Amino acid sequence: MTQEQRLHEIKQMLERQNHLITRDLAKHFNISFDTARRDVIQLVSTGQAIRVHGGLISNTDDEGLPFLTRTQIDSPIKTKMAQMAQHFIHSKQCDFIGPSTTLKKLCQLISGTNLQIVTNSIDNSLELMRSEFPEILLLGGKVNKEHRFNYSVSALDSLKRISFNNAFVGTANVKSDGIYLPKINDAELIKVATSRAKRIIVVAEKHKFNNSKVAPYMAVPLDQIDVLITDEPLSDQLKQNFAPTTRIISVLKKQIDA
Repeated sequence: MTQEQRLHEIKQMLERQNHLITRDLAKHFNISFDTARRDVIQLVSTGQAIRVHGGLISNTDDEGLPFLTRTQIDSPIKTKMAQMAQHFIHSKQCDFIGPSTTLKKLCQLISGTNLQIVTNSIDNSLELMRSEFPEILLLGGKVNKEHRFNYSVSALDSLKRISFNNAFVGTANVKSDGIYLPKINDAELIKVATSRAKRIIVVAEKHKFNNSKVAPYMAVPLDQIDVLITDEPLSDQLKQNFAPTTRIISVLKKQIDA
């Protein structure tokens, strides 16, 4: 069996089981552990799966994991999306960056850049504290330990007095009318932050479109989004939900077209 055939079968197995162990793959295909590991690396490096300790999981399965666990997953696709978002970061700006595993990677990338970042994300702040710049304003309030963000009425008031060049936000679910989050406090804060931004930039993998994750609170209507950064190209039907002026960037477009 060729590697291409094995990779196709592994993807089918992931759809059924979500989590596969490298040693089990070696036994299943009667190949060496090193060969199975190379298969895992190939799937992960091309964004078709996510590597975890001892194996891999489906690239649509990480949303079911706790936020802190998801931040430890090495996802080349999230890195590509963060690198694309970095193109909109410039010195002397004041930007808002919301909670998101992809945006945490963006904070890693902009370490040392001379600008101001406002955030309600604990993890974003920890990444940004690794160097003198950017300057950080961490919004205060009650800590949501599960999703690792802060919220308070005073934080909302602070946001209303700030003008942002960009607001970078993530999402749990993209529906036909907007991006949705699982917690009402997070959605309310993101709504205010984006209302104060000249440009709204959303990062969202394609599997977040109309998924089954419980996320009932709208944060931003789709027609207000200026830039969407995603992994795979969207269908024409999904694109129609956005404003004609929305710039939709698929980081895997070149690879898929090829």
